Amino acid sequence: MTCTNFPGSYSCSCILGNIYNEGICVSEDTCLNTTNYCHPLAKCNTHQGSYYCQCTDGYEGSGTDCWDVNECDQLQDKACPPFSHCRNTNGSFICECWKELLNSSVCQPFSTCVNTLGSYLCPCNVGFILNGINCLDVDECLHPDRSPCPQNSICNNTEGSFLCHCSPGYQPIDTGCEDIDECKSSNTCRSDQVCTNLPGAYDCSCPLGYHEENEACVDSNECENSPCHPLASCWNTPGSFSCHCHRGFTGNGSWCKDVDECVAFTNPCHSLAQCHNTPGSFVCVCMPGFLSIGPLCVDINECQQENGQCHSAASCINYVGGFKCSCNQGWEATTDNGLGKEGCVDLNECVSPNRCPHQTSCTNLPGSYACSCPANNTELINFQSYLKLFLI
Repeated sequence: MTCTNFPGSYSCSCILGNIYNEGICVSEDTCLNTTNYCHPLAKCNTHQGSYYCQCTDGYEGSGTDCWDVNECDQLQDKACPPFSHCRNTNGSFICECWKELLNSSVCQPFSTCVNTLGSYLCPCNVGFILNGINCLDVDECLHPDRSPCPQNSICNNTEGSFLCHCSPGYQPIDTGCEDIDECKSSNTCRSDQVCTNLPGAYDCSCPLGYHEENEACVDSNECENSPCHPLASCWNTPGSFSCHCHRGFTGNGSWCKDVDECVAFTNPCHSLAQCHNTPGSFVCVCMPGFLSIGPLCVDINECQQENGQCHSAASCINYVGGFKCSCNQGWEATTDNGLGKEGCVDLNECVSPNRCPHQTSCTNLPGSYACSCPANNTELINFQSYLKLFLI
């Protein structure tokens, strides 16, 4: 081995023709490359930088060639105990009791005679246990928690052994038992049923929204249980249902809220009306002085109804959206503006000093006045003539 120094370290290397193996340098022809040198039944051993081949136990030879040792010939009658014979095997040997002993009454039933040096043994066969002097069957299925069978199987005890059968609804596979999917068959359930596979079983049931009735699946009326919002209508459908909010409400049916049509709609009412929202709807109220006729607001002629309740000495004048009372000539309006019994009062024309001409006297009348001459006044004729001229 050669040592080579490096700055701060060193390395060891084998000389030409040798290789490093487990801390030493050995020849390249050692056990690392002996695949084609040693016999398959031999092992390679390193020694002083080289190697040698050694046949394994039960075989002999040079190592490059190995053959079986026949222990029965080499040891002769010393290889096996009395009442048995030796049988050679590859690399070893076995001792077998005489057949006469195997089937004789030396051992109890369900046991096997095993010869020993100077004696023999009668161990119970596999699947049996010694109870006193008898071999009794072992019930391997006795403890379910320690069952020898795989999951989803049933253990059946037999004499000296046991059998594993898959449970109903399961089928055997290489690793145990697997569930049988009965729903793969179209004939498992009725055509109107749904098949659901279960562990070791299956279930036939009506689809969602249907129920069993007289061996048939019929539609369930979900609306009978009022599944919708109180402000929604329930519509039953085959196998299902739907909820619809009432007109004037919005939502998905499981919840509903009022629609404010006065905000949601553009001009829902006539231009002369005001919109008032109501639960589920709205109303249009015409402005004072107008009457609702369908979607329209038309003027109310208040004067057609008892003269608009004006004073008896007043005239009712209608206009769009209202009316007014106008006191007749000879009357004047009070603070009620001609409306009602106190709406007009008589105008006393005689207050004016020039109301009547000449020497006539003025007499106030309801809504008017009269000019009269004194009794036996000769100027009456002239006054009447004056009036005629004035009226022409």
